[in-house]
Amino acid sequence: MKWGRFTLFFVGGSFLLGWFFLMRVWGVEITTTTTVTPTANLTQNSYRWYGNANSLTPTTGIASENVGTSTPNIGGVLRLRMNVNAGATASSGLTFSLQFSNSTSSGFANVGTSTAWVFYDNPGVADGAIIMSPILSDSDVGESYGESNPSAASPNEILSGQKGEWDWVLQNNSAATSSNWYFRMIFSSGTVFDSYGRYPTLSAVAATTTPTSTPTSTTQAPSGGGTLLFPRPPSLPTLPLQPEQPLIPSPCDNLALQKVDLNGDCMVDLIDLSILLYYYGGRGGGIQQYDFNNNGQVDFPDVSVMMFYWTG
Repeated sequence: MKWGRFTLFFVGGSFLLGWFFLMRVWGVEITTTTTVTPTANLTQNSYRWYGNANSLTPTTGIASENVGTSTPNIGGVLRLRMNVNAGATASSGLTFSLQFSNSTSSGFANVGTSTAWVFYDNPGVADGAIIMSPILSDSDVGESYGESNPSAASPNEILSGQKGEWDWVLQNNSAATSSNWYFRMIFSSGTVFDSYGRYPTLSAVAATTTPTSTPTSTTQAPSGGGTLLFPRPPSLPTLPLQPEQPLIPSPCDNLALQKVDLNGDCMVDLIDLSILLYYYGGRGGGIQQYDFNNNGQVDFPDVSVMMFYWTG
């Protein structure tokens, strides 16, 4: 088709190009508008460590807000509440990943399924559940609970100047307790935040020294049927308690006796032994209070320690 001294061929995708050229020939100004989504300008802000609970809202804080706590033993489970400040409105639907490192400046890796830190599955809480009530003092908006990377899409918009709160549940898979650990959130695409005001921190635990020899003492067996030899510990170790499984407070003045008085009646007897035997052979993060010699499991040495303090 001819038009003056111009011939336009409209074939397939060339139609739009031809239309644009024709409008310019006729002197028509063409204006295009592009909508640009504002940058969220996110900053990692406040955090708090909690003991794990099989519920959406943890209740037992093991450190104050923005204060680190000790790295738990292998198998230990922690809850991490943290919030993110939006310098510009952050729309809903964003996804994030949680990372860890021994330094705040480098070496960060995603929490995975076989990494030093892994996610823990609470059977009573759905991965991605929406946080209805933030619990950090400066949070404005609840976002999601996470047991995996990436997170669920953020359910709520965070207005400029507001802070959205996330919940992550973590387990020590193979992380050294003698190291410091730092955690951060990033976009699931791998893009880091604009800034990190604070890093949730787990502090190294000082190594303990095992004595080269242990004196023994004799004591009468509970049944009265003979004399048993039990190791005498130089001092009964302090037990790292799981917040969700606290020992019953004991009224005894004898601090050493309190540690093995599992039912809090100021006596060490068959009731305490039956409690200990229930956990016999157990390993992992839920048995530290029954692991009197801190060897990572409940076994015969722990029974021996209890027998030493036996009152019958």
